[in-house]
Amino acid sequence: MDTMSEPKKQEETKPNWWVLCLACAAIVLDGYDTVALGVSIPAIAKDWGVAPSHFTPALALTSAGVALGYLAVGRLVAKMGTRNVIFSAVVVFTLGSLLTAWSDSILQLTILRFVTGLGLGAVLPAAVSHATAVNPARLRQSIAVVVMTGISLGALLAGLAGSGIVGAFGWEWVFITGAIASAVLLPFLWFGLSASHVSSTPIEAAEAKHHASVARLFDPSVRSRTLLLWAFSFLIFAVFYVFSSWLPTLLTSYGFSTGLAPLGSAALGIGSIIGAGVLILASRRFRMTSVLAGTSAVAIVFLVISAFLGPDKALLLMVFGGVGLGLQAGMIGQAAVAVTLYPQATVTAGVGWAASMGRLGSVVGPIFGGVLIGLGVDTSIIVLSVCVPVIIALVLVLILGRITAANASVATSLHPAKSPLTAPRT
Repeated sequence: MDTMSEPKKQEETKPNWWVLCLACAAIVLDGYDTVALGVSIPAIAKDWGVAPSHFTPALALTSAGVALGYLAVGRLVAKMGTRNVIFSAVVVFTLGSLLTAWSDSILQLTILRFVTGLGLGAVLPAAVSHATAVNPARLRQSIAVVVMTGISLGALLAGLAGSGIVGAFGWEWVFITGAIASAVLLPFLWFGLSASHVSSTPIEAAEAKHHASVARLFDPSVRSRTLLLWAFSFLIFAVFYVFSSWLPTLLTSYGFSTGLAPLGSAALGIGSIIGAGVLILASRRFRMTSVLAGTSAVAIVFLVISAFLGPDKALLLMVFGGVGLGLQAGMIGQAAVAVTLYPQATVTAGVGWAASMGRLGSVVGPIFGGVLIGLGVDTSIIVLSVCVPVIIALVLVLILGRITAANASVATSLHPAKSPLTAPRT
């Protein structure tokens, strides 16, 4: 293959809608399964006769498994290819979700959620990398946002369906439903995704592993931006997972029943999808880092409002939808920054490591929330306390934007023939 002409060929091709849809479908199921436990905790706690805070280890170990999946995915893709990694990861979280439905103790639940998390973590960076690699380069940032939006849609489906499923069939069917949907998708993934990124010779394999190395993320040209992106991801994920894990439980303090509490996850999901739309539209006119600064500010505003609201259920759901808009936009946007920050051969590792730093935050978030809930801290105090890391994240992304803009100016002065209008904005 003439590798020198590949960027031009990629630029001239039309969007591969089939691959894009399959990648999105895998991430939708990922998002559904990610919040399935948070949606189910009020019902499981009632069924097992334990306090909701006892599920903190299961929530934390789910995120730990996802983080490990993120860390491993770069090397796995270099060895197996993106299609095989996506397929294998979906198999893992399908089986994990199915077995979760039959767990009867917190220990079993925790172990199964950790294993499920490994699959959930591996599928996301691989799907983003695959979708951006087989589509026009000029659309990489938008495609990354669209694929990542699947997380929001999956959370929305879990929140909306979870309420009815728990009430009609029991919490077990929240997981069984997700497993069935994943199993149906598997043959489409196998036959619909091209077997790309598989090294065919030892030299190519060695080169692929070199580009997948975390050391490439610390090349002098991107080192500072990598660290800023990681810190931003950590803080935003940590705060979001306080709510994705505990919002249904927190809402019971406002008078929500265990059947209606999952609507909190649905509100987060709706806000998240709106946030993704904001990212796509705003990134066409503004740098992605500027957009993320704006959405972080939105999250702060709605968090403060939610801390002082009364028991108005409809208004509470609307406000937490605004929280989801701001926070999930940050979670999606950090991947969009990553896909334009690194060379294509390093994108999987870049997305995976940035997301893994976020997932480390998502381990801390549920633990933090669980401790406060276990101590009986008032819900308004919990909400106000998580404003602090979002404010820090806002400052970090502004610094990242300034560094990126400065580097872009230098690159333009050195290569004036390259129009900045054709490059994605970060």
